[in-house]
Amino acid sequence: MSQKISHSLVTPDAYLAHERASTTTRHEYIDGYIVAMAGETIQHGRMIANLTRILGNHLVGKPCDVFAADVKLKVESAFVKSFRYPDVMVSCEQERRFEDMCESATVLVEVLSESTELTDRVYKSAEYGHILKATQGEYLVVNPNYPVVEKRMWRDGRFKVVATYNETDSIILESLKLEIPMTDLYHSPSQ
Repeated sequence: MSQKISHSLVTPDAYLAHERASTTTRHEYIDGYIVAMAGETIQHGRMIANLTRILGNHLVGKPCDVFAADVKLKVESAFVKSFRYPDVMVSCEQERRFEDMCESATVLVEVLSESTELTDRVYKSAEYGHILKATQGEYLVVNPNYPVVEKRMWRDGRFKVVATYNETDSIILESLKLEIPMTDLYHSPSQ
């Protein structure tokens, strides 16, 4: 769940200074407003951990990094300026200008929660589409409670859902040449 904490417009520089000074709460920035990020469920965290592990193992020895909800993504287009914390992000930037954020990504993942579903499916999808158009990357929208994952990519001149994976499928990440069985993603240590 997120909660708007600024009621007046804040500059990107003021946001970045605020965020770098904050030690207890993460905040996103959306067109001048600061939004506090709240904690999530164990299942939500499990999805993030499983994806981070799978992607991290695959990327060993490759020039890409995987980040789990702790590194900002800067999104800047004619329509929006934001700083987001994707639940999982793969970035293959060759020369990073910042120590605490990426400006490019190849794979972005949001794990749905009741309070963020609209934002993840609509607003972040539009923002992430701008970033992923340049890298021909993929955006995964993961349902933490049921084995359903949507993959969005640029196709036919727009950013859209190109695949929906269910429990017997494997997620295909073309940009990373990786196939992830849904059973691996939804595996829990107690199973």
